[in-house]
Amino acid sequence: MATVAEPRPLADLEMDSVLAVEAAWERRSHGRKPWTTAEYLDAVDAVHARYRLRREWLRTHRQGVS
Repeated sequence: MATVAEPRPLADLEMDSVLAVEAAWERRSHGRKPWTTAEYLDAVDAVHARYRLRREWLRTHRQGVS
């Protein structure tokens, strides 16, 4: 019996993306060329910008069942 999973809230997906950036930063900290703090902050800012654009798109393109 198949069940329909509810989509996850964008805030949860955004936090998952930020955590992925943190994991990448941690992995790179052990490598030859670790990220600088500025590179880390730029990557986190890019995640927030991507989700900000997604929220704006969703606001202007309402989805729903009629």
